[in-house]
Amino acid sequence: MKNKLKKEVFTNDNFEVIEISTSQIIFEERVRLKCFYCNKYNHKWTCPPKIPALNYESIIRNEYSKGLLVKYKENINEDNFEQVRNSTTVKLHQALLKAEKFLYENNNTLVLSFIGGSCKLCKNGCNPEKCNNPQLARIPMEAAGINVVKTAQNVGYDIVFPIGDSLSRYGLLLWEEQ
Repeated sequence: MKNKLKKEVFTNDNFEVIEISTSQIIFEERVRLKCFYCNKYNHKWTCPPKIPALNYESIIRNEYSKGLLVKYKENINEDNFEQVRNSTTVKLHQALLKAEKFLYENNNTLVLSFIGGSCKLCKNGCNPEKCNNPQLARIPMEAAGINVVKTAQNVGYDIVFPIGDSLSRYGLLLWEEQ
């Protein structure tokens, strides 16, 4: 399925996809706690405390058998950092939605994705009271308690801070093997 998705969805050279076992995904409560200190807290429909109070670790580990960690990377400099930060989030998010649609059309009705960072689909900002695009919005991995850095390291990616001359965004795509 990885090759089909690479051919159909993740065609841009800026994308890398790697298969991931749900056991390689690292969950930590302290990651969710960090959300409290983010300026998006209680302002984004897909960020805490507005997301469903579910056991994301249990759902991901017990109800999904296949996954892809998706990386999207672009070069940055001091002049374009904010623009690239926003555009990479949207490009990754849109690609994950396209991958969900592809898998759905191939008999994976409960396919699910998590984005990297807060949702940025609405150009005029997020309505914290009611999502303008609930069918398109996705929860960030961090809000589900996923330690993105450790998870990426588990599959061979090395994330180092502060970032250098490129910015990478990570997303997670999950489905049940048919």
